[in-house]
Amino acid sequence: MPCFRPPCQAGGWLSPRHGCAQTAPRPIFRRGGPCARPLRLGWLLGLLCAIPVLIRAADEAAIVLPPWIIEETRPATAAVHGDYFASILGPVSAVTAGDWSGRSITTLAEALRRTPGVMLQESFGGFEPPRLSIRGSGLDSAPTSRGVALLLDGLPLARADGSFHSGLFDPLLFPRVEIYRGTLHMALTPAVLGGVLNAGSFDPAAPPAVTLGAQAGDFGAWRTQLSARTAGPLLGQAAAALQQSDGWREHSTQERAALQFALHRSVGDDARLDVSAYAARADYEVPGPLTLALAETAPRSVNAAVQRDRPRRDSSVVHFATQFKSRTAHGESAFGLAALGYQDEFFQLQPNGVTDLNAHAVSGHATFSRRVNLGGTSHQWLARLTGTTGRDTVDRYLNMNAQRGARFGSFHAHADTVALSVEDVVWLRPHFALGAGFAALQGRREVTGRAPSPGLRAKLDFDDFSPRGGVLWAPRESFTLHAAVSRSIEPPTFDDLVTVQGAHPNLALATRPLRPQSAVTFETGLRGRTGQIDWSITAYRAAWRREILRLADANGLPRGAVNAARSRHEGLESSLRWHLRDDAHKLTLTLTSTLGHFRFDDDPVHGGNRLAGAPPHTGSADLSYESPRGFFAGIETNWVAGRIPVDHANRMFYDGHTLTQLRAGWRPSPRWLIHLTVRNLFDRDHLASTAGVLDVARNPAATAIFLPGPGRGFTLGAELKL
Repeated sequence: MPCFRPPCQAGGWLSPRHGCAQTAPRPIFRRGGPCARPLRLGWLLGLLCAIPVLIRAADEAAIVLPPWIIEETRPATAAVHGDYFASILGPVSAVTAGDWSGRSITTLAEALRRTPGVMLQESFGGFEPPRLSIRGSGLDSAPTSRGVALLLDGLPLARADGSFHSGLFDPLLFPRVEIYRGTLHMALTPAVLGGVLNAGSFDPAAPPAVTLGAQAGDFGAWRTQLSARTAGPLLGQAAAALQQSDGWREHSTQERAALQFALHRSVGDDARLDVSAYAARADYEVPGPLTLALAETAPRSVNAAVQRDRPRRDSSVVHFATQFKSRTAHGESAFGLAALGYQDEFFQLQPNGVTDLNAHAVSGHATFSRRVNLGGTSHQWLARLTGTTGRDTVDRYLNMNAQRGARFGSFHAHADTVALSVEDVVWLRPHFALGAGFAALQGRREVTGRAPSPGLRAKLDFDDFSPRGGVLWAPRESFTLHAAVSRSIEPPTFDDLVTVQGAHPNLALATRPLRPQSAVTFETGLRGRTGQIDWSITAYRAAWRREILRLADANGLPRGAVNAARSRHEGLESSLRWHLRDDAHKLTLTLTSTLGHFRFDDDPVHGGNRLAGAPPHTGSADLSYESPRGFFAGIETNWVAGRIPVDHANRMFYDGHTLTQLRAGWRPSPRWLIHLTVRNLFDRDHLASTAGVLDVARNPAATAIFLPGPGRGFTLGAELKL
């Protein structure tokens, strides 16, 4: 059972991630003018310069209170280490390496399947970018994800505009992944509406070990992984993995290699220096979408355009980071800096051509946290300055029968984002806390064309002030109630600002006039323990303005992004873990449910229609058994329930599905683990998702947008601790 400690007692290392929230863009500066940008930066720097004065005043007033602890049950997760504000006042989860042990995990969706509020729909049946969304944010963003932030130890694994290639992220290389839902995480990372996936590179509680794992299965799939941890004054964690698959469908071969490395060295008694690196390369074929008729009758096939253009993607990322963390009797400080390099060569179908992308980004943070007593109340105060800057170089070519043809577009793209977040959690009573904070955000997105598209221009400056607040009440150690309100904005990415126009071979690039999207979110939740049952439930409602929707035409081909007028995102996220038997024989039932209701709000074109791409209900039920002699088994059911709209006009839908997975294994000794997994046990035909969403499905029968899911597959795996 994880526990939260109040400000006077919270110890441990400060992690460079803290939470807040935001919503509809409310500019606090006038746009334009020669002095606007210096004034904005000066305002932020002025607040930052006041931090040392506040720290000194707080330290002088600090009184160490008697220790007390609020125990808080978090079903099916471990304690979240990073964001104090969001962890106390909002819904968060953590998935650790122990949750994946004895399971065959090959995709990000499988790794996070039992996390409420996270929607991950498979696309081509492997590690390729799925449809990734939290609370309806970024529903239509594949093959490049946005709307959700991906962090490594609190620093972004993303381009400077915030977008990322989720197929390059291998979660199994990390001891833990923290999931922050909603917009209470603004101190952790600004300018994102859905939430945060934060991978931690080191688990201080894990013993030294060297572990070798391997698995192989149907469709030519195999994976090997080697990980090692060291102990002593120089703590280290390293892991490497290689995986490959021939694919269930035609033209769907995949390969990925990934490496993670981290060192943690103590500097004196109260400080630590962290150095980490992550690198990955993914190379895979894209079988493309099918019409509904083909998806049902010949799901393993590809259409004629795929046979002609042979779409494929070859991407790589390298991420280096260093952080210095220190603590005193009254709080912690941390400073971090990261550099990222990204390359992507993406052969798409003829109407979109070939993309050759090179991106570089630098990000950093300065974080100060203090625990003080003022006026007889205990405070956990935090200030965090974050910044990201980077540049993309993009060239677009014609796809001439699977070969790179003439270049039809080229541009440079530059992004800057700076944010200052200040927050305070006040413990008025041992079981009652209030929190408040704000984030001041300033940024720029700029696109400059080069030959053969020198006239390509787009520039967006944005400023925002986003407050947030919440309350926690814990009348008993086994029960807590939280409620919060927050606002946030999210600017468009480069992929939103630039689109392809014309018909092959007369293609050209054009820019889209977009503004940042925003949301105001109200949420409330309960979590606790009743006997042998751990449970949690969170309800939220968010009013969105200018939601960025990336649309496709009636043939499923991208046609650009637009700002909608108003929309509503609301839902119910819940999880339950019931220890049916918890002695030498363990029997556990785990349930996860995510209900989502995403609609236009009196839109002039679509009225109150549902937003395309979002299933009304997703969830899972898992019954697992562990024997004292090392045998274990489990059966898991995953479902996508309800009719899912393909287009915003709600003229075309497809049905959900229910899949069953069976697993069994044996631990003959503490060193050995053997396991078998059967996916899609009953070999159900199903549609995994769609390739984007449509504005209007004018000719449903001829619309090639559906992605069939794989059939039954067997995987055998083993793990050895050396």
